[in-house]
Amino acid sequence: MDPATAMMLAQTGSTVLGGLFGRSAAKKDRAAAAAANRMRMMPYLDARSNILDLYSRGQNALNDQLNAGFYQGQTRAGLDPSQLDAIRMMQNTGATAGADASNFMNVGRGFANNYQDLFNRASQDMLGNAINYASTNTEPLLAAAMRDPFRQLTEQTLPTIDRNAMATGNTNSSRAGVAEALANRAFADRSADVGANIQNSLIDRSMRAQQGQLANMTAANKNLAGLYNMGFDQSGNAASMLNRAGGMLQLDEQGRLDDDRARFEGNRDFDMNTLMNYNAGILGRTPTTTGNIQNNMANPMMGALSGAVAGAGIGGKFGDYFGNMFAPQPAATPLTYGQAGTRMSHLNPYMDNLGYGVG
Repeated sequence: MDPATAMMLAQTGSTVLGGLFGRSAAKKDRAAAAAANRMRMMPYLDARSNILDLYSRGQNALNDQLNAGFYQGQTRAGLDPSQLDAIRMMQNTGATAGADASNFMNVGRGFANNYQDLFNRASQDMLGNAINYASTNTEPLLAAAMRDPFRQLTEQTLPTIDRNAMATGNTNSSRAGVAEALANRAFADRSADVGANIQNSLIDRSMRAQQGQLANMTAANKNLAGLYNMGFDQSGNAASMLNRAGGMLQLDEQGRLDDDRARFEGNRDFDMNTLMNYNAGILGRTPTTTGNIQNNMANPMMGALSGAVAGAGIGGKFGDYFGNMFAPQPAATPLTYGQAGTRMSHLNPYMDNLGYGVG
């Protein structure tokens, strides 16, 4: 075999073997990478059918929700008619109570001035007033009290003295005069005693009357003060009742405004919230791989090509070796031991190129 043929066969064989080995290795690498990626994707692959069904039904539910939109019906009951009647009654009662409270306070407003008048009355000379009252009213009462004794004196006692004197012939005698004087003095004494008793009784009556009147006026003035205070307290109760009634209506109106605001915000945010719930509840819970999916770059064609190139390089080196091995050998030239520039032995040029020989 000539050297050129040997070199070609060696290089061709190396290229073919390198391509086969490279292609086989690339296929194994590709299969290993695919198996690893498949294991990483196994959680998703196991649940894929369920996930697709969930996505399908979730999408239908999402479309139904978006088409239905935010609830537009009534969301609050509001006040019952009986509640409204009760509130109106509270308002009317509160207004009436407020007006009455003002009237009460107007009526009782003068109780402070009355206390000054009562103080002035209590500071007066009640005994002097009683004596004056008794002096003014004693005579009429005394005349009334002495009416019968006076009649007895003038109609019985004095006429009897006169008749007795006439019967004895002593009409103008001193004895008859003494008897009449004694009778008149007895009447006068009794009249004085009765008058004193009457006057004393009138003084006591006047004192009691003045004290009773002062006590009654004080009690009445206290009632006026109580009426004023009652009006004052009632005005607060009336205001509180009106405030409660107004607060109920305000609370009802505030509830309506809050409902309108909630409806506005619901209409504004419904689609976005629905989509976010769908994303968080369904899309966001999709099973993932257990690791990062690696790009499978192993290519059998490129592996074969790379192996072939590498094999061709190796084959070139073996071709040089086999070409030199099968090349014709020149005739051996006898060498003289010790001759300069000669060789001790010469197997072939290849061995010589390897450095075997002595120069």
